[in-house]
Amino acid sequence: MEIITVLLAIALGYSIGLYIVAPGAVQELERIQLERVVRHRNGAVAAADPERGFIDRFLRPLLEELSRVLMRYLPQRQGDLLRKRIERAGNPTSPGVLLGSRFLLLIIGLLPALFGGMAILIGAALGILGWRLPDFWLARRATARQHLMLHQLPDVLDLLSVSVEAGLGFDAALSRVTGRFGEPVTGEFGRLLRELQLGRPRAEALSDLARRMDLPDLTAFVGAVVQADELGVGIATVLRAQSEQMRSLRRQRAQEAALKVPIKMLFPLIFLVFPALFIVLLGPAVLSFVRTLHH
Repeated sequence: MEIITVLLAIALGYSIGLYIVAPGAVQELERIQLERVVRHRNGAVAAADPERGFIDRFLRPLLEELSRVLMRYLPQRQGDLLRKRIERAGNPTSPGVLLGSRFLLLIIGLLPALFGGMAILIGAALGILGWRLPDFWLARRATARQHLMLHQLPDVLDLLSVSVEAGLGFDAALSRVTGRFGEPVTGEFGRLLRELQLGRPRAEALSDLARRMDLPDLTAFVGAVVQADELGVGIATVLRAQSEQMRSLRRQRAQEAALKVPIKMLFPLIFLVFPALFIVLLGPAVLSFVRTLHH
């Protein structure tokens, strides 16, 4: 009975925790919040809305309140590092909500330890896992976003180069880029364009873009554009050279990935395919041999 209770507590706690920090859950909560604002503007009473779920009515406010308390005691340096990581992932949440999710999952993970015995070790392991789970989710999101940017960057530079060579200014070329590509190009280059339109120096805005994405290829592109501005070199020439270089790098990465495929296939072949193949081919012969020995 004790084991069943522990397992039920683990399943319930981590189901709630995963739903809070999952990307789909965050998007769903944002959609619900937007609908609440619209209903409020139309004269509806959002607090009495029966369609709101348990998470939006109870857990979300609890998490926000916990995040406000935690942010007061978070050192500024750690807060800045956390904001940079969240920014790199595309700002899917706020630092306070991420910290609140950490503590909430930690508490949920430690609940089985209340039953004593072996449940203490299980609770300690689940507590550590719950503490690290939001970090894993954030890192996975940031990595996926960087891979998308790295894949789209040569096409972005091609479009920038063609647009500038056709007579458009750099800002107008950026506007075309934001209208042709999806995330994360639209978000990052759209933010760059807005900063330039507000009067921020191009070198600072581009450097901030490179810092947010933390990609060596994008950093090299930003450095080339900034250097071209400082030396008075035509930006169209720089964009064309960077575009060719990015395409060459992408081709090399594709070739490298293709060369790694046979090595990656080796382990599934040895441990999964070959055993099944041996069973199918040698199984009947082994059975016949065993029957012969018995007779």
